[in-house]
Amino acid sequence: MIMTGALTLVGGVYMGAKAFGLLPSQQKDKLRAIATNPMTLLAAAPLETDETDKALVVVENTAAEMTPEEERKMLDHFFKVSSGVLGVSAVTLATVPAAHVVVIPALLYTLLPVFSDAYDGLKKRKLRPSLVDSIAVGGAIGLGLVNNLNPYFFAAGAVGTWMYFLSAKLVLKTKDESIKELTNLFGEQARSVWLLKDGAEVEIPFEEVQIGDVVVVSAGGMIPVDGSIVKGIGSVDQRMLTGESQPVEKGIGEGVYAATTLLTGFLHIEVEKAGKDAVAAQIGEIWGRTADYRTSVETRGEQLSDKAVLPTLGAGAVALVTLGPIGATAILLSNFSDAIQLASPLSTLNFLHLASKKGILIKDGRALEGLKTVDTIVFDKTGTLTLEQPHVGGIFLCDGYDESTLLTYAAAAENKQSHPVAKAIIHAAKERGLELPALNDASYQVGYGIKAQIDGHWVRVGSDRFMVSEGIPIPDEIQLRLSESHDQGHTLIMVAIDEQLGGAIALHPTLRPEAKELVSKLKARGLSLCIISGDHHRPTKALADELGIEQFFAETLPEDKATLIAQLQEQGRSVCFIGDGINDTIALKQANVSISLSGATSAAMDTAQILMMDGSLNHLDKLFSLSSEFDKNLNNGFKTVLGGSVICVGGVFLFHFGIFSALALQGVTLAASVGNAYLPKIRDQYIRAALPLKTSEGA
Repeated sequence: MIMTGALTLVGGVYMGAKAFGLLPSQQKDKLRAIATNPMTLLAAAPLETDETDKALVVVENTAAEMTPEEERKMLDHFFKVSSGVLGVSAVTLATVPAAHVVVIPALLYTLLPVFSDAYDGLKKRKLRPSLVDSIAVGGAIGLGLVNNLNPYFFAAGAVGTWMYFLSAKLVLKTKDESIKELTNLFGEQARSVWLLKDGAEVEIPFEEVQIGDVVVVSAGGMIPVDGSIVKGIGSVDQRMLTGESQPVEKGIGEGVYAATTLLTGFLHIEVEKAGKDAVAAQIGEIWGRTADYRTSVETRGEQLSDKAVLPTLGAGAVALVTLGPIGATAILLSNFSDAIQLASPLSTLNFLHLASKKGILIKDGRALEGLKTVDTIVFDKTGTLTLEQPHVGGIFLCDGYDESTLLTYAAAAENKQSHPVAKAIIHAAKERGLELPALNDASYQVGYGIKAQIDGHWVRVGSDRFMVSEGIPIPDEIQLRLSESHDQGHTLIMVAIDEQLGGAIALHPTLRPEAKELVSKLKARGLSLCIISGDHHRPTKALADELGIEQFFAETLPEDKATLIAQLQEQGRSVCFIGDGINDTIALKQANVSISLSGATSAAMDTAQILMMDGSLNHLDKLFSLSSEFDKNLNNGFKTVLGGSVICVGGVFLFHFGIFSALALQGVTLAASVGNAYLPKIRDQYIRAALPLKTSEGA
């Protein structure tokens, strides 16, 4: 009866809300359509199936079109309205209770999103917590109507709807903070850029760059905008955004992106996106594909809250029979499913926020929960356990040159290059204290090598293909070294002086400096470790022996990596795979938890669940600790909510708690569960604030 009476009033919501100036026209703001359309149809016609279907289609289509900004505006609107209703309720209750009737249309209006969600659930044969909320608040309004417009019942409904929108606003606020933290991972924007104006290069503030401008970027500079190359050619490091381990050659007509680095050459770039548009597009894409803050952990919370709906309705029904409408409404208004739904995503978002401070982008909350069950970690060898930049492992000579001379010429030729091979050779020359002669002239041939004039000699540095194309003969002993190096997973860089090969420089993979310590920490956790590599058996075994990892697979094709992971899973293992996110896509998808070190890559965004934004393994052990803390925090939150629920139901049946007593207890439980969700973040802020103090005291 109570619910029937409340629903009878729903038809007056549209006109009542419009009379209060709360409902803008749909043409002005499509957001309101989510709430207004279904109820307008319900008020205008009987509950016929075809009309109901139309209403549901409108809701789904409109919701699908909403942007994050529109979602925020809609939530802000309903929160403000519910706050206004609560304020008016409090004032009239304290002064002129009879005037409380003026809030009824606005109160019904705030119920529209709740009713809509409950109806959508029923359409899909699901009992959602919003159904309990709808019946509870509708029951409170119904009680007010059948009790001579008793203002206390309307005030109870106002409190219930206000807490509903406050909870949603808290989740959205935490989500926004997490997005801001992700933005910081991309570093600061350039303060100024060079612009081409009237044939001259002019330096202007970054904020003044406009779409259509032509930006000039020189070698070594960061590309500040998204755009297309209109002049020049260069080698671009896109690792931060695309994860490609090797630089990409770009020429006229090709696109480049903000936050990438021009290693060699020069570019004139016509601006297509600048400033926040360029960076925000990347952040938005990452966040949109990643958390969307709807994780399996939140689903776990949703499952618990959904399961609580039927018992709550049952308890309300028992209370209705034994205690009457007020007792039933008290139980339904203290719907602790809402607290579960709030605490779970808040906890998830706060832990994602903490992880991002460590440079860890957790795209999928299921991974954070899943880490606690992982018992096997599989590493891809190249680019994961080894660094992108190799090191000089040996120098092979011919034609009478010594090592210092050969390395000096090679380093001098590569001195203005920024790719990993050049850096390795230059670093080796610096370690030996070699003085590099001036570079007179140089030409870089993409994919082959560099040709430079040094001290009157033409020096060529590059691959064996480059030497063949330049007509430089390769002696048999170097050909043999080339074959051996290939078998061992090493790279051989040829160095020719004038028209003769002077020798070759062997580049070996460089083990990550943090790898050995990390392996020890992971073993201490009782985890099994394994290496999968496409390299030959000898280099893979050598790396495994050096790290103390017993199990490894060599000469493995990308598709076979996934098969090996599946075999481990068939043995009952929960596998975390760590790869570069490009060649390991299939394996990343197969694993229970997947991690990439490549940064926010297009491939990794589609595959890896977790991205190490600093490109290292430094925080991997901390990630496992965060997972354990996260699980503990969630369990504490669920226990808090369950305890409050038991106390409330018991209070209603044993001590005859009224509606406001139940709402007060719900508020306390909600505050406790939210406090628990924020506890890790508060603790982290306290520690960070205390660190400078300790440092100064120590000084």
